[in-house]
Amino acid sequence: MVDEDDKTQRPDLPPFMVISPSDVEQAALIVQRMYSPQTDPNTSQNLQRDLFELQRRPEAWGLVVPFVNSSDAQVQFFGAHTAQVKIARDWDQWPTLHAQALRGMLLNLTAQAAANGVSRVVMRKLYVALSSLALRLCPLEPSLWQDWIKDTLVVLIATPAPESAPDFLQIAVEEVRSADLLAAAKARMQASLRLALPFVMQLIMGHLPVRPDVSVSARLAWLKSVEAWVASALPGDELTTLVPVLIELLRNRDSFVGTCDVLEEIMSKSALSGGKGTKVLTDPLLQWIASEGHLILQESLSSGSPDETSHAFCKLLLALGDHSTDYLVSKIDQPLVQTFLKVLLGFTGFPGWYGIDEDESEMTLQFWSALQDSIIDSEFSDEDSTAKQASIKALDLELVLTLVRKARWPTVEEGFRTWAKDQKEKFQNFRRDLGDTLINTYYVLRDDFFNPILPTIVELLAPGGTPVGGWEGVEAAIYSIKTIQEAIPVGPNHNLSRVFGPEILGKFPMQGYDQIRRTALDLVGSYATWFHAQETPELLMNAMSYVVAAFSEPLLSLHAARALRDLCENNRKALSNHIDSFSNLYANLPSIPDTEKAKVLQAICSVIQALPLTGAIGPVEGVVSPLVVSLGESLNRAPQAPEEARTSTVAQLHALSGCAKGLTNNTDPLLEFSTADEDIESVRLMEQARQDPRMMELRNKIIQVLTLAMSIWSADAEVGDAVSDLIKAITSLPSDNTLLSLPPGPVLELVCLAAQRQTTAVWLSLATMLTTQLDSATSNVSHLLGKADKTSNRDTDRAVVEKATAMLVQYTLTFLAAPSAMENNPDVVRAFFTFLTTVSTAFPSAIVTLPPPLASALMECAIKGLTLPERYSLVDAAKFLYSDGAKTLLKQCGPAMSQALLSGIGGASPRSTIPNLVELLAILLAKVPEHRTWMKETLYSPLMDNPRLTREAKDKFLFAATSSRSSRQTSEAANEFSLIARGLDGSGFGYASLPA
Repeated sequence: MVDEDDKTQRPDLPPFMVISPSDVEQAALIVQRMYSPQTDPNTSQNLQRDLFELQRRPEAWGLVVPFVNSSDAQVQFFGAHTAQVKIARDWDQWPTLHAQALRGMLLNLTAQAAANGVSRVVMRKLYVALSSLALRLCPLEPSLWQDWIKDTLVVLIATPAPESAPDFLQIAVEEVRSADLLAAAKARMQASLRLALPFVMQLIMGHLPVRPDVSVSARLAWLKSVEAWVASALPGDELTTLVPVLIELLRNRDSFVGTCDVLEEIMSKSALSGGKGTKVLTDPLLQWIASEGHLILQESLSSGSPDETSHAFCKLLLALGDHSTDYLVSKIDQPLVQTFLKVLLGFTGFPGWYGIDEDESEMTLQFWSALQDSIIDSEFSDEDSTAKQASIKALDLELVLTLVRKARWPTVEEGFRTWAKDQKEKFQNFRRDLGDTLINTYYVLRDDFFNPILPTIVELLAPGGTPVGGWEGVEAAIYSIKTIQEAIPVGPNHNLSRVFGPEILGKFPMQGYDQIRRTALDLVGSYATWFHAQETPELLMNAMSYVVAAFSEPLLSLHAARALRDLCENNRKALSNHIDSFSNLYANLPSIPDTEKAKVLQAICSVIQALPLTGAIGPVEGVVSPLVVSLGESLNRAPQAPEEARTSTVAQLHALSGCAKGLTNNTDPLLEFSTADEDIESVRLMEQARQDPRMMELRNKIIQVLTLAMSIWSADAEVGDAVSDLIKAITSLPSDNTLLSLPPGPVLELVCLAAQRQTTAVWLSLATMLTTQLDSATSNVSHLLGKADKTSNRDTDRAVVEKATAMLVQYTLTFLAAPSAMENNPDVVRAFFTFLTTVSTAFPSAIVTLPPPLASALMECAIKGLTLPERYSLVDAAKFLYSDGAKTLLKQCGPAMSQALLSGIGGASPRSTIPNLVELLAILLAKVPEHRTWMKETLYSPLMDNPRLTREAKDKFLFAATSSRSSRQTSEAANEFSLIARGLDGSGFGYASLPA
């Protein structure tokens, strides 16, 4: 098990390194038992715990050498792992006088292990241990191991293990790069890398070229080490020497993938990244691609599928494209660049289906988008502009055709039905990414974008009936047109006129062929704003007819409803002239699935909204009143058929929400200018129409059914969500009132009643929204129209909010008083404190006038909120505590507030919350003089028992905070205090991650 030679230890090592052979043997047996397949999980877990405790003791240092020299692989691994752990975690156990002795012992042990053929897994653990030791010794002044890399390499290259030296080099630079060191120590470690660089480069250049004495596995190991060194330690001069060797190595297929990885790293993360080194890097690679590299693509095309080599080649092409995008554009008409782009386009259009036959096409999309951006930003000189523009146009037209072809779904004969659900989702995501690339291509081609697409569609549709090759090709083409919608200016466009005219849309199927019809409906809906800008309504009405016809098929109703909603929403005035034609659609409403009725009603009501107010009252009553009646009937059936009534109630509530959303004015104030007089007249007319007895009665009935629904099902999640959506849609700021808008005061009272039955984040969030609407009383209808009773309105609104606040605080505190309720319901906590902050800012009297027992309980809850582990709950609690209304209550909670606040800063709360806690601390110090005394008492109390917070640290923080004249100084002091409390003072990570 353990070699007899390990019974004695060197005299220059600490005494605890001497462990009797029997103890070593016993420990090795524990390791073997723990890793044995025959050991049951519980026993293995107990053994692991015992080994962990053993590893923590100083005597564990003495297990390293005998364990690594063991003949058992598991024992060897545990010995190497122990060396790594002890150096990284328990360095203070090792006497400083013996530091160099440990270095020699570990070097000899590593060399002996390599010579004995120990596995690479164990060797890599030893390399990590050596690197960890170097991180301890090298940065010291004076350094105890400045030349650690060369010393280790000299030992390793003398062993018969060819991968040992490159493996160490890879791990060494990665450990240095990831080490959490202060700037000075980091600089010394970087200096040690530079010191070793000549020797490292000599070894690299000697092992990369193809030679009989260098095995393939060794060369691959050296390539991995070079890849690791590229970003951190190789300057531009060394890279310039290295690149030609790597390009030459591309001719060797055995190491092709590894070579590509190194070149990709050079182009993305080295001193030559960002477009540098075109003469030494870009041009030679372009020449190699034109002479030899393109053959790799041809080989893959011949075989029918990409392999590891072609995949690596594609990645290399993309790395070169990302590195040299601007350079490629500047020479886009040159043969070498043209060859590069054609090869890359070959990967984009690789035959087959993405996710099934190949994955390379998706990899190329980001490059094509970046290329288009660079083309747009480029400025060509007059003498070469024509040639370059011609090359760009030819390339982009071919790219468009390629992407449209790749977007095509397979036919049934091509295996579509055999695709699993995740394969279809993956392909759908690919089409979405492909659409983003098409948008960028459109910005370059503009109207020419349609040149290769429309003739293809027309040609496919020419025979009539089913297109040549099926509808899949047409579907891919119109999908491509849909994806660029956001880039097309709103205005006349002859290409789109062809798309939505009889030549194309007019030939689409009206029955069956769900996929093409779904895409066509989505196309129509996406261009809803474009129809608004057309001079004549013919194309709009054609699109409307196509959409309405789709409601006859349930599988298309969702897409049809969305398209109808978008068309009506964006073309209200044009469609209001055809309001009579909507009667048939409304009459067919019962045949439309309940899930889509809300969208259809929203569409109808959005057209009604464009009618003159006097002409809209009747249609609104005609559409909404039956819904209110049906909702009342559903609620009345609840005792007899609760489940049926609940389902019907949810559907009716969604339908009412759709009506309310449709009646909302969609005018963007930033796009349509109106004068103050016009605004006043618009509000006056709306108020006059709202006073119509029919509308007043309708709104009262809506409140009645809402009250009944909330009294029956306020605790039901689905009904609650439906009611929430309706309240959001049917209430508004006073200046945005519609014929259906309900006053926020009565609705807030309903919300309070619902919260009494079951306190949820939904009701508290609604209360926040309604409070904001009530706060707009100073700019409401009365104010806008210059009425004299605006002060009394404000008093009325304040009384409503004060009553509602007292009720909601009582209900929520009762709910959160249960054990662990605040920890288990962060959504309620957040919504509660957000509501309180809104009330405290808009109506501070609602907080100040709370009954003393309730106010005291509220402040206790807020203080507890400062101790919650969930970040956002804590932040919202802090925001409430420094809001206007809460400031008057801060003195009541004194020491408890200080305890929670300082405990949070001192380590109990996430560091991301420190800015909020510091802001509260600054307010307390400025507004509550007593807080200085509370702060002192808290800091020196037994409750602040963090051993890292010494008396000196507390004194420094107390002095800095209490004597600070700015919140910035308080913040700096609190951040420093939080770092000390968490043990991060003096660490690079700690200072780098301070909250901004």
